Amino acid sequence: MGGGSSQLKCPNDYEKEKFQKILKLYDRLDSNGDHVVQTEELNKIADLHVRNKIRKFKENIDNIQSETEIKNKNLEQLTSYKIAELNTQLINQQTRNLAQKDDLISFTNSEIDKLQSMTPEKKSEKFMAAVTTDNGHIDFWKFFEYMKDRTQDIDNIVW
Repeated sequence: MGGGSSQLKCPNDYEKEKFQKILKLYDRLDSNGDHVVQTEELNKIADLHVRNKIRKFKENIDNIQSETEIKNKNLEQLTSYKIAELNTQLINQQTRNLAQKDDLISFTNSEIDKLQSMTPEKKSEKFMAAVTTDNGHIDFWKFFEYMKDRTQDIDNIVW
């Protein structure tokens, strides 16, 4: 056995049994005690070193695959949640939109009913309110603004 390992002491923060194993391996590799690893010794430790590296890389691949699986499951759950949330929002918007449409149609039908049930006097009052000033006189510019998009109606007025 190599003589160099007898002088080495185990560090305080390391397990003594593991340290002893390392010393024995070192002594076997340095069988002639010159603290230089020979080619044959180097080949043995190099082979072990490479096998350990390969094992670590394979463990790394397993970890990558496992982490990716977990991330993808989380993303699938998040996607499902977001889709459900978006569906709920859209359904709520559609429901509000339909309710708003119903309210507007109901209001508009109510206004139509009011206009259709007006007496000739009330119709005249309504028209005069649209084209007169506050003192009740017909104002040309108010009349113009009222009629400018209704010129097709002028021909329908019986004189």
